[in-house]
Amino acid sequence: MLLRSLEAIISGSARELGERWLSKIKAAQNLKSFNSLSDSELLSLHEEIVRKLGRWFEKEADKNEIGAFFVMVGKEYCALGISVSELTMALSQDRKAVVEYLVAEEDLEGAHRIYALMDAADQVADFFMLGSYYLTKGFLEETFLRLRRGEKMSNEVLGKYFKDDFFFKD
Repeated sequence: MLLRSLEAIISGSARELGERWLSKIKAAQNLKSFNSLSDSELLSLHEEIVRKLGRWFEKEADKNEIGAFFVMVGKEYCALGISVSELTMALSQDRKAVVEYLVAEEDLEGAHRIYALMDAADQVADFFMLGSYYLTKGFLEETFLRLRRGEKMSNEVLGKYFKDDFFFKD
């Protein structure tokens, strides 16, 4: 049994999902750099992520394809100067938006529908956890390549990229 909300995500017709995610991004006070991007750029990124999520549900995309996509996103946003903590937080907000959408759009009459929703939520969590891992991997690869090319990265710049002070503790 395929949930109607899941069908909408797979078919790309869940337009309100992007607006739901965008409102979460705008409300998050710790996503200042990410919020400096235009709404159209953010929605474009979200649409790409949701397309990959649809392919994940349809079993048309494997971990390699999903991983390659998120590595590219991590590298791209590293080059834009957005911190890894903001990227992973934005991805987490997208996961929340998708799960909220799934729950809000379903009539949960009967155990089968509830179990189908629970299974879909687990698959969404798996997708976004995989995405977070590869996004971070891409970000760190880009940082390493920049250092290897001899680009000077002061403690201030490293502090900007890794704002939460998780990576560089004394």
